[in-house]
Amino acid sequence: MTRISAGIARICSPFSAGIPSIFRRRFFVALLAVIAVYYLFLLSNGTFQIFAPEMLDKVFNSMLVNLSHGDFTVDRKTIGFEASIQDGKAYTYFGVFPALLRVAAIPFTDIAHAELARLSCLAAAVLFVALQLWALVVVHNSLPIESRRPGFLAIMVAATVLSGPQLYILAAARIYHEPILWSAAMGAAFNLIILRAALGGPGFSRRDLVWLAVLAGVALNTRVSIGVALYLGATLLLLWVAWGRHVHLASGPSLLVRGALRHRASPLVRDPSIVLPILILCFFAVAASIVNFGRWGNPLKFGGDSTYWMQRNSEMIAAIRNYGTFDFGRLWIGALYYATGIPYLLKNVPPFADFLRAHVAGIEAPPFTPMLTNPITIVLAALGLYRLCWKPDLPASALAILRLTLIGHASAVFLILAYAYFTLRYRLDLAPFMTLAALVGYRSFSIIGAHTSETWRRRSLIIAVAFCIIGILGSHYILLVHKVWAIGVPMEVRRALLPFAPFVHSASGFEQ
Repeated sequence: MTRISAGIARICSPFSAGIPSIFRRRFFVALLAVIAVYYLFLLSNGTFQIFAPEMLDKVFNSMLVNLSHGDFTVDRKTIGFEASIQDGKAYTYFGVFPALLRVAAIPFTDIAHAELARLSCLAAAVLFVALQLWALVVVHNSLPIESRRPGFLAIMVAATVLSGPQLYILAAARIYHEPILWSAAMGAAFNLIILRAALGGPGFSRRDLVWLAVLAGVALNTRVSIGVALYLGATLLLLWVAWGRHVHLASGPSLLVRGALRHRASPLVRDPSIVLPILILCFFAVAASIVNFGRWGNPLKFGGDSTYWMQRNSEMIAAIRNYGTFDFGRLWIGALYYATGIPYLLKNVPPFADFLRAHVAGIEAPPFTPMLTNPITIVLAALGLYRLCWKPDLPASALAILRLTLIGHASAVFLILAYAYFTLRYRLDLAPFMTLAALVGYRSFSIIGAHTSETWRRRSLIIAVAFCIIGILGSHYILLVHKVWAIGVPMEVRRALLPFAPFVHSASGFEQ
């Protein structure tokens, strides 16, 4: 076991703070290149074609072309069954950011017909992983020297790259996956700033707060669930910073003096590190409101009443009409689905079937538990939450930053669990909360390990390796099952993979 630990440590050594930065950067770039090639292999079904047709892949192209003319509609043929029809025109609820990304491709291609979805999804997935790895290194380098365990860091790197929702969502570059992957990358960037501020220095700089606001604003115009979470987190952190720098100075008996609070608070409105992020948040909120008004006639409405394919399913419409798009009564069902997959297994089993159909508009396959796809994240997240809530081992300012951020991220978790539709891809909406908590858990576990025996450290490393292997194998198998199950994957690919998941045939009506 000692030899294995030493070998793992050597593999991970380029991440060490003791290696010159130029070599660390080169190693990181090389690692990302390998990741990109491997992810493209998975996403392209082994063909390595980066420009290829995907399901509804022209929607964002059409959105960009129409937006350039001040039109918020999309072409009816490109949006197909996902269209929301209003006044005879086709609209979509998807955010505008993936469409705006395509501006960079205008000089090189006919944007209306370009096949860019696969490239966009690949870029977002690699960026997401890169930011996760960066955050992991930030946490590792913040540890005391005696608590740094290169072998455990290498295991975490492998688990981050080769397991988790960003891997099994690579079944296809469908229209749904593009905004989800980009919003997950924004959440990862948000967490990176949070960790650097909490663990690496005296707190937030002006640039940090500006970037938090920008990420929240762009996320709101990409995917609402993550946008709301980042907006809430950024707002709470801005209030905390403002209180710490200005408002608390006016506390105490001086508040009773006429005009004292106004006098003490006046520096707040002149503080660009507070005012500028607030203006940025307002700007992106207004931008989202303009898009919403242009689509639905209501600046606070982020989606149409229903899409074309939902209108053809009376049970889906009934579930939303009776219980709403979001219903806290679904929280326990959603938690059970995303933790175990059991609701999917019971959706056609009496008497559970009638109850589930009445309350939930849709429950998608494949069913599984994240304990088989990213067990390290689950265990470390539980440890991180425990340490933050009941056994804190960080300075008060770091605890405040992490707790307020997790409160913001938790709003996305509640929205997804309460939403009327359950599906595999929504697990990425849980990633900002889970990964931040897991990184805190990684720090705590490393510190605890430094004060234990060598035998305990070896056993914990063996368990971590086992969890990592389970997660890698589980994630790749769910990816395989997802490819067989999902529409949008070429039929010849689905048929080729079907023997590895024979239960899919009877469960989904798959036709050979």
